[in-house]
Amino acid sequence: MVGSTSAPLPQSTPPPMAAGGWAGPPAGGSYSPPPGPQRRARPIVVVFVVILVIILVLAVVSLTFAPGNSGIQVTGINFDSPDNACGLDGATDYGFNASTSQAIEFSYAISGNNTTSGGTAACAINSINTTTPGFSVTGANVPLQIPANSSPTLSFQLNTPGSPYTGVLTFVLT
Repeated sequence: MVGSTSAPLPQSTPPPMAAGGWAGPPAGGSYSPPPGPQRRARPIVVVFVVILVIILVLAVVSLTFAPGNSGIQVTGINFDSPDNACGLDGATDYGFNASTSQAIEFSYAISGNNTTSGGTAACAINSINTTTPGFSVTGANVPLQIPANSSPTLSFQLNTPGSPYTGVLTFVLT
């Protein structure tokens, strides 16, 4: 073989160095930074937390203000009095809502029977109780003497039953 000479390969020069390290890609080259971590999970977590908070708020509001949640729903109060004490036989009052096993204070201004002269007659309330199952009356200020033309206060504590109740409550006065 005839001697062959090969041309020397051109020498490549490294890219210039910046003061802190590599200065970047050589001229004419392209560089793309590596893709960063995806941040898609964060908005999903925020949406989930917002939905959870809304559900909790709605649950608290519905438990607090929903009708029927109280356990005791007295739709009306009737007063029975076999001897028509102070003319209260057949009197009525509005109902109320309460919790089970709750003690509720009641007070009523009581006057005697109306007279033909326009005033009220003297009367007395000797006892008060209830015939509604589960309820009881305690701490009543009886016997209560009601002088003519006055309105002293009958006060007592009503104890509600330990289980739910819906209906009319009846007090019996003698």
